[in-house]
Amino acid sequence: MEHSEKLSIRTADRSDLKDILALYAGAIQKMRDEGIDQWDEIYPDGKMLSADVENRDMLLLVEDGKPVSAVAVNAEQSPEYESVGWRICRAGPPGVIHRLCVSAGAQGGGMGSRTLKAAERFALSRGYRCIRLDAFVKNPQAIRLYESAGYQRAGTVTFRKGAFICYEKLLEGLK
Repeated sequence: MEHSEKLSIRTADRSDLKDILALYAGAIQKMRDEGIDQWDEIYPDGKMLSADVENRDMLLLVEDGKPVSAVAVNAEQSPEYESVGWRICRAGPPGVIHRLCVSAGAQGGGMGSRTLKAAERFALSRGYRCIRLDAFVKNPQAIRLYESAGYQRAGTVTFRKGAFICYEKLLEGLK
């Protein structure tokens, strides 16, 4: 677990679920307000977020006792990923980042970048040498976040909401 004066990073547990659901609901509403129709009541839903917690795949960044961001990391890849021309993640199964979410009130202050770095360290601790993720083409903040963190575009896939850019990154050498 990492600590700053007010911020800690830890694996989510069952007692966090109510706060996690509220975190995602607030972020979904903010995206809608900004015209980004990426997440809704179907994805990510409570059952999926609960499974992330139960499987110990969800990290939380907590400030003053409340989650300000969350992210899931595991080896689950969407079947659509099979059509992507991955170039970096070839040796061993890659880790996959899912559902990176920063609370509506904490967006714009570097929390996404901190969450992404925590997810990368978490993936390394689980033995993944590289990481994959996707970003909705109509979510410019997410695209900026991943590209500024050194993620390489590998292709695009289409999900229910439209086109998503697939990214990958080698994790070796991270601290």
